[in-house]
Amino acid sequence: MPPSPETGTWQRLKRMPRRASEVLRDEGVRGLGSHVLGVLGDVVRYRRAVLLVRPLGDPIPTATARIPVEISLLKPSEIDEYVAFQPDITTAQARHRFERGDKCFVARHQGIIVNASWSAEGAAWINYFERRLPLAPGEVYSYHNYTDPRYRGNNVPFVREVYLLRHFRDLGYRRLVAIVIPENKPAFASPEKSGYRRVGVIGYLKIGPWRYERMSAWHRRDQLE
Repeated sequence: MPPSPETGTWQRLKRMPRRASEVLRDEGVRGLGSHVLGVLGDVVRYRRAVLLVRPLGDPIPTATARIPVEISLLKPSEIDEYVAFQPDITTAQARHRFERGDKCFVARHQGIIVNASWSAEGAAWINYFERRLPLAPGEVYSYHNYTDPRYRGNNVPFVREVYLLRHFRDLGYRRLVAIVIPENKPAFASPEKSGYRRVGVIGYLKIGPWRYERMSAWHRRDQLE
């Protein structure tokens, strides 16, 4: 059955020819394919991300921010402060992360949180892929790195990332893993400066109830040290 003229999908389909020509010009054939799949919404869904691995046996660089910052682990009693900093996360969501054992590393400037990221052990729930992925012993998944827009460009994420690397190295962990959506090119800067390596692409294609996953890079990540 074709989509109803009243639906948002129908409206996007009507705009597709003009938008397709723009995407083809700016992003090429691969970008056009991703755009078409995205427009189809829940009928066809395509998600992909670059998998990065950071062996903790490699040297860890030094890092300095352009503003004074202090790095620490967020306490459960500080959830309200974090939620005020990160409006995309609710108090219930942050509390749930703590309850499942995730850690939040925060960078503060003059007492105010300006950057934060989370880490998980045992298994990683990845919202973007709508699934949980197992983590090997000695492995940590780093996710949801966010910087207050007012403080971007001050090298704060790099300083916080170096702190995180040293924290887990000193506890005896072997490596960190992370994912970055390919279109978000600025998001590669801090992890790659910190020593993360791009090791492949993971993702899935969903058509109606059928889902095909591409996770070979995830399953090979333990062979990369």
